[in-house]
Amino acid sequence: MKTNSEIALDFGDIENIIGYRFENKELLVTAFTHSSYANEHKRACDYERIEFLGDAALGYIVGKRLFSYFPSSKEGELTKRRASLVSAETLSEIIDEYGLIDYLRIGTGKNNKTILLSENVKCDLFEAIVGAIVLDSGSLISAEKFIWTKMEKYLGRPCVDYKSKTLEYCAKKKLKCTIDTRQTEENEKTFFCEVFVNGKKEGEGKGRNKHFAERAACRIFYENVITKEA
Repeated sequence: MKTNSEIALDFGDIENIIGYRFENKELLVTAFTHSSYANEHKRACDYERIEFLGDAALGYIVGKRLFSYFPSSKEGELTKRRASLVSAETLSEIIDEYGLIDYLRIGTGKNNKTILLSENVKCDLFEAIVGAIVLDSGSLISAEKFIWTKMEKYLGRPCVDYKSKTLEYCAKKKLKCTIDTRQTEENEKTFFCEVFVNGKKEGEGKGRNKHFAERAACRIFYENVITKEA
């Protein structure tokens, strides 16, 4: 079995999973190329630019659907729901469900296998696919179809603001809660967060921005402590 550093993309398999046929196969290749692979292959382009486009398209498409699906919800509630749907938690779950991470091309570095386990990388891959579809089709219609084919079942999932729940719980219990968030030294595009309760670390997480890093870290405390007391 070939490793992800040796993989030759099977366009048919990927397109069947995605539910979209690419006219420009190079866009599909780029969407499944991690920077670690591109660093080792001069002619390869990584997905970061089209992931940027996919991120913007995803936010708009999800926001538009939520606006229609929850007509009585206010801006704050819609914002929380959108954050939940486009979070690394949700997007990585979708990538895992459909096995799309198996097609990601990565470099041959000794520690690069950890890339395939990263929620943030899976989130980036989902957004890169969206971006590639938008570029190839020239519209949001096909991207919207891809997104909701995979994400529809998450639409009605209860929206949990893990950070708010953590702060509320600690205030109620009179516990000192410190949420320490900073950019990581190895990658300035990634934020790292640690949650301390009465001086003890109770959760940690990474994300592409401060909000997602704090959500990931607080989710651990929420699931390990708060839900068990409910």
